[in-house]
Order: sequence, then C-alpha cells, then structure tokens
Amino acid sequence: VAGLPALADDDAVWATVRKNGALRVAFYKDFAPFSDDGKGADVDIATAVAARMGLKMSPMFFDADENMDDDLRNMVWKGHYMGYGPADMMIHVPVDREYMARQDKVEFIAPYHRERYAVAYDRRRIDNLDSMLPFEKLPFGVVVDTLPDSLMLSADGGRYRSQLRHYKTLAEAIAALRSGDVAGVMALQGELEASVAGDTNFPVGQPPLAMLNSRQWPVGIAIRKGEPQLGRAIMEAMNALIAEGEIKRIFARHNINWRVP
Repeated sequence: VAGLPALADDDAVWATVRKNGALRVAFYKDFAPFSDDGKGADVDIATAVAARMGLKMSPMFFDADENMDDDLRNMVWKGHYMGYGPADMMIHVPVDREYMARQDKVEFIAPYHRERYAVAYDRRRIDNLDSMLPFEKLPFGVVVDTLPDSLMLSADGGRYRSQLRHYKTLAEAIAALRSGDVAGVMALQGELEASVAGDTNFPVGQPPLAMLNSRQWPVGIAIRKGEPQLGRAIMEAMNALIAEGEIKRIFARHNINWRVP
C-alpha cells in the first residue's frame, strides 16, 4: 500500500495488515460516546487512522472483562477463548507509566485524549461546584461498582454516604439527574459531557476533591509487542490527525471537549 513503512521481518501482524488492506480494531461495547452500537468518537478516530495509513478499518466490538489485563489478553496479544480476537490494535486504553511497566506483551502508543473524572450537577439546585458540601443534603448519583462509587462512600469522612444513589448504568444516573431524583452525578468527563450535550442546566465540572485533583490520564492505543512497523504507522497517522485538528473535530461532533494528552 502506498505510503506505508517498509516491512520488517519480525512484524507478523504488519504483514497481515498490508496483505489484507485492513486494520482490525477492538472497541468496547456499550461505551457511549466513544463506541456504542457501532458508532462513536473512537470508531471515527480509528477509521481516520486507518484511512491515513491507506487501509480500511475493520471493527471488533467486545464486552469488557473483569479488568484491563483480561481485555488486553483477549483483544491484543492472545485472543478470547470464545474464538474471537486478537485485533491488530485496541483503542481507548490508559497510557499510564506504572501500568505500562507491568505489561510484557503489550505496547501502549499514540495517546490522543486526556481523561478524568468529573461531576455533572443541576445548576437550578447548586450555584457552583466550589465544594461538595451541597451533597451532604442533596442526593448524588454514581454507577455501581465504579471508582466514583467507592470514592463517594469514603470521601470527606463519609459525609456524603447517606445521600448516595446507585445506578446500573450512566444513562440511568443521567435520567435521574434530569428528573431531579439526584442533584449531581460523577463519572468520566467525556461520558458526562456527551450525556448532557451542552444543556446549560447541567454543567460539567471537576469535583473539588483533593484525591481527584491530579487524577488524569492519557488514553491511546495498545498493540502486541514486537510489531514496530505497525506501531510506527499508527503513531504517524495519529500524530498527523492531531496536528491537523481532526481529532479535536471528531470529539466535538460527539459533544466531548478534547483535551490534549
């Protein structure tokens, strides 16, 4: 394919990608606004990356396993015991130095966004988010078994515990916010921004909790270790799309504020 890097002997995946003219990309299912029902910001980004490489994008949607290690094994370096995978790359993985150091079969490359936790709150009931104190008296929503769940159970000595309301999905928590059943919801900022879609009644801000002040992380792409040509082609494509503003435009189309990784 024109414009692709030369083939290295040890790049087995890269050889297959070039032969097939397609880049197989693993996406999480039910992960709006990034990848849900076959569409989302990550789907558009992967499609743009593949196109920049002169390839078609072939999606592989999968259900999250118990932890990231399982997801990487199933979708990047080994394949799932049910018979699908691995893909050529997996998108929306944390590019975290400590986590990366523990992985010997996976390479983390091409960061394209920065994620963090945030709070969507009801401006009609709370003037601003200078502190979390309003949620001592006002109900607050979290998705069960997530970091915001465990955090709000213990934050500030547990003073918000009695007002905590648990939901199975973020969609249910946002519905409760809109109906007035809760006055705030904590989740990933990108998910919240898309969920309220610019509704001025529900601004999204950083939670004024000391333990979350520095908790931000880039998200990028995972590939199997030992595929330098594939990695270089992906990184060059992603860097060009960021430089041209295309990644920012894709996020904007999905109502997400792009943050430099």
